Amino acid sequence: MNLYVIRHGQTDYNVQKLFQGHIDIPLNNVGIEQAKEIAAKFKNINVNVILVSPLKRAIQTAEYISKVTGIKPEIEKRLIERCYGDMEGHQNRPDWNIQMMLDYNKNYTNENIEPIQSMFQRIYSFLDEITKKYKDKSVVLVTHGGVSHAIESYFNGMPEIPDFDHFEPRALKNCEVRKYTSRKIDECQQNEER
Repeated sequence: MNLYVIRHGQTDYNVQKLFQGHIDIPLNNVGIEQAKEIAAKFKNINVNVILVSPLKRAIQTAEYISKVTGIKPEIEKRLIERCYGDMEGHQNRPDWNIQMMLDYNKNYTNENIEPIQSMFQRIYSFLDEITKKYKDKSVVLVTHGGVSHAIESYFNGMPEIPDFDHFEPRALKNCEVRKYTSRKIDECQQNEER
């Protein structure tokens, strides 16, 4: 399996450093150009499946990849961004911020946020399913920054200290693509069996 994970293009909320979560924000002009650029990289890649978050910014990004590959994107609800609860549409606050949200061991539920451990379980379960279902395929996932933390940890293990300082450098930037291969998937599945 070749798995290509892409974060959606830039939105105005990205620029303003506002939490998006489930708020359905479209790509801005920069994001549209980023999506076109990343799509062009798939011109000579044989893609079998495109799975995309149900949020507009991810769907728009996937549509550009679809135009290049000829593969129709399929909505996958489990790829939705982490819900940031009452913080959606707002910036960090001293009493509640991204540093707290990305503390895996503390697993905060403040401000009605989706607990980080629940989000990781959602993504791990999804990845367990698709790595078996599409074992011999090339799959594109179009998703979000928060989800990319979980995907990276699934394939390469949790950081030694699972907090903001160790998670955030692993997050995909807007329209960045990261490739995972069947070798990594096989290693992960073998480790689970031990």
